[in-house]
Amino acid sequence: MVVLSGAICTKNGKALLSRQFVEMSRIRIEGLLAAFPKLLGSGEEKQHTFIETDTVRYVYQPIDNLFLLLITNKASNIVEDLETLRLLSKIVPDVAGGVTEERVSDKCFELVFAFDEVLTTGGYRESVTLQQIKTNMEMDSHEEKLALMIKQSKMDSAKDQAARQAKAIKERLRELARDRLGATRSGLGGAYQGIGGGGMDYVGGSGAFDGQAGIGQDAFGASTPSVYAPSTVDSFTVSKTETVKTVSKGMKLGAPSKAASMLDSLVQEDNLSNIAATRAPPLSAGAGLGEEAVSAPVIQHQPIQLAVEEKIVAHLTRDGAIDTFEVKGSLTLTATTEAAALSKVALAAGGARPVPAGLNFQTHPKVNKQEYDSNRVLVLKDTSKGFPVGRAVGVLRWSYSSTDDSVVPITLNCWPEEEGQGKMNISIEYQMNGQSQELHNVNVSIPLGTAEPPEVASIDGTYRHDPREQRLIWHMDLVDASNSSGALEFVVAGRDAQVFFPIIVSFSSQILYADVNVTAVTGLEDGSAPIPYSLTKLLSPDSYIVG
Repeated sequence: MVVLSGAICTKNGKALLSRQFVEMSRIRIEGLLAAFPKLLGSGEEKQHTFIETDTVRYVYQPIDNLFLLLITNKASNIVEDLETLRLLSKIVPDVAGGVTEERVSDKCFELVFAFDEVLTTGGYRESVTLQQIKTNMEMDSHEEKLALMIKQSKMDSAKDQAARQAKAIKERLRELARDRLGATRSGLGGAYQGIGGGGMDYVGGSGAFDGQAGIGQDAFGASTPSVYAPSTVDSFTVSKTETVKTVSKGMKLGAPSKAASMLDSLVQEDNLSNIAATRAPPLSAGAGLGEEAVSAPVIQHQPIQLAVEEKIVAHLTRDGAIDTFEVKGSLTLTATTEAAALSKVALAAGGARPVPAGLNFQTHPKVNKQEYDSNRVLVLKDTSKGFPVGRAVGVLRWSYSSTDDSVVPITLNCWPEEEGQGKMNISIEYQMNGQSQELHNVNVSIPLGTAEPPEVASIDGTYRHDPREQRLIWHMDLVDASNSSGALEFVVAGRDAQVFFPIIVSFSSQILYADVNVTAVTGLEDGSAPIPYSLTKLLSPDSYIVG
């Protein structure tokens, strides 16, 4: 049997879809389809029928106002052709959702894929059923679902981190506003004590005063509030004919202008005090204040900022064994000044913990590798240029993989058991490996397969139910030697133990696998003074999955 082409056309011969399974020219197939209506004759109302010409055979079946058509060679088995036609007649309405011209045109590509499931290249029929074809076309992939779950977990983690950062920024702004308000009131108090009476010029009972004469205590009557919002007190120089007014606009802390608010949203946390201090309103002696106001402390950036970061990719089995475990780390350097860019970084020969066997270090191609191998010093080959200014650059990276269970920071053991009456009892235990390890903000995300809230029987830590994602989040602020193991037990509606996997784990730590320590940062010239630097360390999972 050889099927040359499968097509769907109208009674007038208009081809809606044509799929060729052998090498045929477009002119050839268009000529065969155009000749089909002329050959129908009086047999067009039959349920199954065929027409033969000198070269080909048309096997067709009417479906409403359309024709499902197979073009075969004359040596083809007519019985098998009719079986193929019958299967395609079931596929077309199922895939297209109808047998109208509009439905077929909209679903033409899906129909072509369905035809390819039935007939292979060369026109030979596959032994498949309608259900198998539908399953193949759905292309359901467990790996795709897993990848989407990991992606969603990363997005949720990023949203949670952004919310925490926003909350910390707001709290810092509140503290800065309180400091500024305290400094302002302290300055006013000193002015009250250092300036005597006289020189005041009252205008009625409004409390207006002459800014050149000084500030008297009686100028602020009982009707004037004793607390001033920092956003409303921008100057203490008031004309003689003005009336002092206070504007209540809520807690606009540290944000006197729109541009300043946008700036606050862009700066880092460690730079908020610096910016708030530079924007504090000046308290000048010409305005009647006898002493300088106390400003908030200024936090300066170090000339060299170093960051060590390690990412873990771990896939563990349900009983805690390692399937995949890999650590990738990097050391990035940011020079904030031109002078600091012309520097070199000396690393310690060994850290607080031994370097695991099989851990490979690689320097950046522009870093002097011989100097690093011999003296553990990171310096550029071309010392005349220096490091980029204001941009983080990776100078050292490393990788490590193992199948040893003891190197995994934390393992999970999950036991789903059917309790009866449509409920499942889930027992999960975590175990931290290594007494020197400290894991912060540990979250264990467990899929539930239902939006119904679970009944938690016992837990070490806290939990949160997410009905939208159908997950239970088990949270521990800190996991260390004092609570190196813990358990969670809950009951939830369900019957399938497979829905509770995969479990996704997230955490952070400052104890790294490659304990890269910096001993000094100095200039390139011999005898140069040390350059101040800051060093941060972070270990976090990029993908930590159990199941």
